[in-house]
Amino acid sequence: MEDVKYRVVGSVSDWQTWCETAKPEVVNECDWVELRVDALPEDISPECLLASRPACPVLLTVRHESEGGCRSMSEEQRLSLAMKLLPLATAVDWETAQLEHAQELVAAAKAAGVTVIASNHDFEKTPSLATLKEREALARSLGADVVKFAWRLHSAEDIMVGVQLLRESTGPLAVMGMGPLGAVSRLLYVQHGSCLIYGYLGNTPTAPGQWSAALCKKTLASTAV
Repeated sequence: MEDVKYRVVGSVSDWQTWCETAKPEVVNECDWVELRVDALPEDISPECLLASRPACPVLLTVRHESEGGCRSMSEEQRLSLAMKLLPLATAVDWETAQLEHAQELVAAAKAAGVTVIASNHDFEKTPSLATLKEREALARSLGADVVKFAWRLHSAEDIMVGVQLLRESTGPLAVMGMGPLGAVSRLLYVQHGSCLIYGYLGNTPTAPGQWSAALCKKTLASTAV
């Protein structure tokens, strides 16, 4: 991943919005488009997706059901989809918990110059700082270029866990909160070095507390991060 302050990621979870990403005015809302393959209808083939390239770089995500994925798939199915769609990607997201069993994908991504993002999600609570640092170390040992964390926030103290994690990170880190405090935390974390901030394209958020990508980009531009 190039040495830049942050990227605004516009997440796409429906076919109509994905088709519209070919329009420059749509992708001007973000720096990367995240294709949530798991959220699309099963009958849309990899070949069809490869033929519908957006006008900006693609973050490829085939999310595991246990961490918010919209479709139940075996690991073989997920990996097969990701491998077929890798030519589309500038970056690929895979869960840290599943990364040990996806080393073929990691190797293929590295060979193609595709950034590997290892993600971690907790939809109930904010993990302890010690737990987060352990997961970060594991992800990097398994080949992650960027480690991503998203967790449920319940208090100001939870928000500060992310700030501390960013201060002590050992490499590129993306941190975001979910829930009612999520939007504010995402802006704060970018100001403390989080390299990715996720919003949505179209009309459908892909996580609790998510703003639109356009609003994220406009707000960050106004704060001169």
